[in-house]
Amino acid sequence: MSTDFSHAARTPQDQEFTYYAIGMVAGAVPGIVVGFLVAAFAGHVAMWLSVCGGVGIILGLVVASLLFRRRRAAARRREAEVQAQSPTPQNPGA
Repeated sequence: MSTDFSHAARTPQDQEFTYYAIGMVAGAVPGIVVGFLVAAFAGHVAMWLSVCGGVGIILGLVVASLLFRRRRAAARRREAEVQAQSPTPQNPGA
């Protein structure tokens, strides 16, 4: 197994998992903050942190999934437009 991690793999699956990881963190951090604020008034810190953090993670995953699909679809449209505009030979075999 190669231990050279200097070149990140850029397959679509790696990009998708990167979006999911960033979405989870981006959702968890505000969820934890909200959990602390709710717990300050309602008590039961561990319960509110886990509930609000979990909801934040789920929302982050959903948003990341939608964002990844939207950007992938836009990239495919751009690629199709470039392919349509590029000149192709009429008789490649002749």
